[in-house]
Amino acid sequence: MKTLITLLTLSMLCLGLGAAETTKKKSTTKSKDPVAETAKPSAKVAAIAKTLTPTQNTKLLDLLNEGDEKALQSIPGVGKTRAAAIKKARPFADVTDVVGVEGVGEVTLAEMVKHAKAGFPQPEKKAEPEKKAPAKPKSTTKKKEAK
Repeated sequence: MKTLITLLTLSMLCLGLGAAETTKKKSTTKSKDPVAETAKPSAKVAAIAKTLTPTQNTKLLDLLNEGDEKALQSIPGVGKTRAAAIKKARPFADVTDVVGVEGVGEVTLAEMVKHAKAGFPQPEKKAEPEKKAPAKPKSTTKKKEAK
């Protein structure tokens, strides 16, 4: 009787471990690339990207795939957080793939396309206000009158 219980216990453990390994294998086959998991771009996204010339498309794609943080942040609507997310999601096969990045949607893509059409202008540096020298404090001591 002890032998039968032992055999049943061992077989249950083996079945449990086998099921756990199968589940583990299934979960590891998923792609870690968030852009690869996205479906085809929406019609609106495709229409936005289609307005680019082939040269502009290539330059924008190069910027997205190879640009450093400063270059990515030169795009309107892309700050430190979005630039880091874009860098993490690289490589992009098409400009429309960037919409799969968290924080980047149709509006941001439209800004990117507008920036590319304008020839990738560098943002102008804001002029810092001139600092005035501190005013000299007025003397508060009264001169004593001589008697």
